[in-house]
Amino acid sequence: MNWQQIHALVTGGTRGIGLQLVTQLVANGAKVTATGTSESALTEARTLLPQVNWLVLDQANTASREAFVQSLPTGGIQLVIHNAGIQQLRDWTDQNASVIFDTEQEMKVNFVGPVELTRLLLPRLACEQKAQIVFVTSGLALAPKRSSPIYCASKAALRSFTKSLRAQIRQAGWPILIQEALPPLVDTDMTRGRGRGKISAVDAATQILKGVHKGQPEIDVGATALLRFILRLSPSLGERIMIRH
Repeated sequence: MNWQQIHALVTGGTRGIGLQLVTQLVANGAKVTATGTSESALTEARTLLPQVNWLVLDQANTASREAFVQSLPTGGIQLVIHNAGIQQLRDWTDQNASVIFDTEQEMKVNFVGPVELTRLLLPRLACEQKAQIVFVTSGLALAPKRSSPIYCASKAALRSFTKSLRAQIRQAGWPILIQEALPPLVDTDMTRGRGRGKISAVDAATQILKGVHKGQPEIDVGATALLRFILRLSPSLGERIMIRH
């Protein structure tokens, strides 16, 4: 892959892993379009990386997804990285919880959004000589943790969708590589105050792009490779280790 010949689309590009993906893609010479959920969210990003085409996308919203795809530049897109996501910590047994959780919103952002956005983008990508779609799921798609049931479920659903879509694309003979990146706990705003032994967003983005460049169907980031190894040796042990978090 020659990054200088790539137009990449990165969702959730204003912070965390997304911002680092955008930054590294730009540094590698790629043309980049990236998204944030509102104009206010894009203000700082435009100042930081003015060479990026920053666009608003609320991927949980049907109208926003459709308007976003219509607003994309007419030139080809060769790489799509579905990075945007949200995570809510929720104890379903706490009947006195004062925080209001939105289960539907979490599923829409993490699962429905990237799935439907992919549907809208596939005709465009199928016209390219070669294209890649990367779904950023999570090590939690392999084994869930106790504290974020909906997040874990949404990432597991996205992993399953990725596998099925990969098989359909391969059967159809379309020139699109379907990839999945599975990061562990990453040090971002979303995970502030949670967990230990986090990988930095810079390192996570670096490993993801390395896997993208190599064309790996599944990109294990950081400790996810160790988790996968443990799950192969003993699925029950791997699940016990993860579920307590």
